[in-house]
Amino acid sequence: MIDSRNQPPVAPGADVDILFRQPVPTPDGCQLAAMVFKPRGQAAPLPVIVEMSPYGEDWGYADGVRFANEGFVFVAVDCRGTGDSEGGFAPSAHEAADWLAVFDWLQAQPWCDGQVGTYGGSYSGLNQWLALGTGHPALRTIVPSAAAISGRNMPSGGLGTHYNLRWSVLSASHGTYMGWFGDVAYWHRVWGDLSREAWPVTTLPERLFGHALPWHRQMMEHTGFDASWSRWLPTPEAYATSHAPVLSITGQYDSCMSPALEHHRRLLRWGSPEARRDSHLVIGPWDHAGCNDASPQAGSLRFADACRIDILGLKLAWYRWVMKGGEKPAMLTRGLLWYETGTEVWHAADSLDNVSRGHVAHDLAAAPGPNDVFHSGWLAPGAAPTGPYEFRCDPHDEALLDIEQMERADAAHGLVAGGRPLNSLFMTLGGEEPTSQAFAAHLRSQGLVYHSAPLDKPLALAGTPILELRCKVDQPDADLVMLLYEIRADGQAIFLSSDALRLRWREDFDAERPVLPGEPMTLRFGDARFFARTLARHSRLRLVVRTGMSLAHQRNGHSGRPVHEETLADRRVATVTVIHDGPGRSRLMLPLAANHPVVSMKG
Repeated sequence: MIDSRNQPPVAPGADVDILFRQPVPTPDGCQLAAMVFKPRGQAAPLPVIVEMSPYGEDWGYADGVRFANEGFVFVAVDCRGTGDSEGGFAPSAHEAADWLAVFDWLQAQPWCDGQVGTYGGSYSGLNQWLALGTGHPALRTIVPSAAAISGRNMPSGGLGTHYNLRWSVLSASHGTYMGWFGDVAYWHRVWGDLSREAWPVTTLPERLFGHALPWHRQMMEHTGFDASWSRWLPTPEAYATSHAPVLSITGQYDSCMSPALEHHRRLLRWGSPEARRDSHLVIGPWDHAGCNDASPQAGSLRFADACRIDILGLKLAWYRWVMKGGEKPAMLTRGLLWYETGTEVWHAADSLDNVSRGHVAHDLAAAPGPNDVFHSGWLAPGAAPTGPYEFRCDPHDEALLDIEQMERADAAHGLVAGGRPLNSLFMTLGGEEPTSQAFAAHLRSQGLVYHSAPLDKPLALAGTPILELRCKVDQPDADLVMLLYEIRADGQAIFLSSDALRLRWREDFDAERPVLPGEPMTLRFGDARFFARTLARHSRLRLVVRTGMSLAHQRNGHSGRPVHEETLADRRVATVTVIHDGPGRSRLMLPLAANHPVVSMKG
C-alpha cells in the first residue's frame, strides 16, 4: 500500500527511547526489573506513570509508547517473582514494600521530576491501592481500573474458587502462558476431576505444576474477606493522610466491579477531605476487558455507542490535570459518573449513596407443585403468603455440572484469552455471561425460580438489590447464590445482579457459625452487584436462588468441616426449605433509581 501524503506520519514507537530491564533494588536484596519508555531525546525531567504488573513488562508496551508520545515517562515494573524480577510471587504480600523501593528509585532518576502517578487494571488496579497505602511523598495520583481484592472477587460471600490456579499461569512465574490460560476446556476438565475425586485442594498445585504455590493454600483456607486479606489494604490512617486524588473505573459487567466499589467506599469512608473532594468513580456498562477500551459489548449484550468514551484519553487528561497543571477532564463534574443501560444514558451524582431513592419490597411466593423455570414461583409487593419450597444442594450430582462442559452461546467478547469459552456459573456470577439463561434452566431440583408479573410501564432501577431469604437448612453448611435478570417480552434475558453466600460466613468472615439444622433463619444477601438499568414495559423480573456448585468453585460437602479438608466421605445432600409466610418472610428488595439529569459526554 502506498501513502499518497507527502509527509506520512511517524509511527508512534519511532519517537520513543526505551530502557530495557532496568534493575530496581529493594531493601531485602531482591532486584525488580523495569522497562522505561521516554520521549525521544528527552531534555528535561518529566512526571512518571508507572504500572507494577505480574504479566511481564511487555504487557504495557503499547501504553508505554502512547504515554511517552504524550509527554510522560512510562515505567512498567514486573511484580516480584514475575517477568524479569527476582524473588517469589505472593499476591499482595510484597507489593507495599516494593512500591516504596520503586518510588525511591524513580525519584533518583534524572528523567523523573519527582512526581509519580500509577496505572493499570485488575491486579494492577489492586496494586495501585496498595501503593496509596504507602504514603510515599512522590505519589501524586492513582488511576485503577477494574481493581481486584482477594476475598472479595467473584464469587463473593466466602465461596472458594479454583480460578486462581488458572490465573496463576499468567502471574505466578517468570513466564506468561496465554495459550494455557485461554484453554477453558482444559481448566474445566481439571476442575471437574478435582471436585469429582476430592483431590486435596491445598496440594493441587504440586499435582498440576510439579511445585507448590503457598499463596494458593491461603486462598483455599481463607475464602472470604477476612484479616488475612484485608491486612494488605491501606489502613484508615493511610487513607486519612493521603491527599492523592483517585480516578477509579469499573463496569456493571466487570467481574471485579464489587471489589472496585469497595475500594472506593473505603476511600470515601476514611480519606482526607482533599482526596474525597477530588476523587472520582466512573461506572460504565463494560465487562472486565471493556474497562480498558469501553467496548460496547459484553458477551452477546450490545450497548449503544454512547457508552464509548476514550478511557485512555480520560486518564491522560487526568494525569495532566494532577501533574502538569492542565484542565480537569470536563466529564468529571461530580464524584460519580455512571451509565444507565436500557435508556443508554450517563448520569452524575455526588456518590453511590445518591443513586437510589430507596428499595421496594417484592415478597416471594410459591406455586403448588415442583419449581423450575417453566413452573416458577412469583414475586410481587404484598404477595399473599403461601407454603414453602424445598430444593437440594447435592455435591454428588455430577450431571448438574454437564452444562459447564458446553460452549456458551454468547462467546463473542469477554474475559477469555483465546478459544470459545464454556458455560460457567463462576463467570455468570461475575457478570461476564449477561445473556445466558443456562443457570436458570438447568437446575435439576437444586434451585428455585421466581418471576414477577409483566411490567405495565418502564421501571428504572439503580443501586444494589437485597435478598432476605427466610429458610431452614438441614446441614451445618451450604453454598447458595442468587441471580437476578430482566426477561423481555420476547424471552431474551439480561443479567442484572448476583450474590453468593457460604452459610457458615452468613454474618461475617471473622468466625465460622455453623447452621443449626432445621432452625429457621434469615439469610441476607446484602453484597449483591450494583446495576443501573431501566427495564422495558412488558418485561418481567426473574430471581434464581440455587446451589453454588460449579466446576470453578470449591465443592462444599456441607459437613461443617473446613471445606478444603473435606473428603468424599464427608459429602452429604443439604435440603433448603424457603419460607413464604409468617414474620420475616422471604423478600427481594429492589433499588429504585433516583431522578438524576442526563449528562452529556461530548467534549
